[in-house]
Amino acid sequence: MNSMLQTDFKLSDVEVSDAQDIGRHVEVPAMQNGPLYRTMFPQFNTVTEAQMEQITRWYIEMIEDAFEVREERFLKACSADGTPVGFCGWTVIEQNHDQQQAGEPRKREKARKASWLPDTLDVDGWVALSKDLKAERCRVLKDLDSICRLTFMAVHPKFQRQGIGSMMMQRICEETDQQGRSAYVLAAPEGVPLYSKFGFEIVGHVETAHGAITSMFRPSRRSC
Repeated sequence: MNSMLQTDFKLSDVEVSDAQDIGRHVEVPAMQNGPLYRTMFPQFNTVTEAQMEQITRWYIEMIEDAFEVREERFLKACSADGTPVGFCGWTVIEQNHDQQQAGEPRKREKARKASWLPDTLDVDGWVALSKDLKAERCRVLKDLDSICRLTFMAVHPKFQRQGIGSMMMQRICEETDQQGRSAYVLAAPEGVPLYSKFGFEIVGHVETAHGAITSMFRPSRRSC
């Protein structure tokens, strides 16, 4: 039995060079049982080692791009030897600001690296689900502004149920509360209990053939 406690893990900001380890050892292993991944890769049970490597490289390149662009805030959780075992990301939706900036070209530091797609990706299924998720997010947040939206939350399966997810959520919620913001997440089934623990309420669902993705909202609770 693994006897590591929450205090054996450390949170820190990510570097671009972390993308390889986070993608390969945290994000991809953590999401393989989720409805999003299984919708994107419906042949998940029969992929070859080479195909799995291609999927992993694709995720690594997208994560690296996100780290370089810095439009989101990211944290990694590392074990005592410095190995990343958890990863989270969040951004702030400024709807009023976005509306004011409509029509202006969006600046990006670098073009996306992952301009290719894995052979096993079901593009139609991915696009359809992405549209459904966006529609649900817009439904919930359409009249709100300055919302913290969680974009990543992953813990390697071998290190789950050791307080790492709670440690990352505690940091996110503390920052969100200090800024007086509400928060929102589209949660995979295994994430719902964690988010509920931190005050997120279920406000909707997006159904897939592999389970529901749960729409969850946390009202603002400005800290004193």
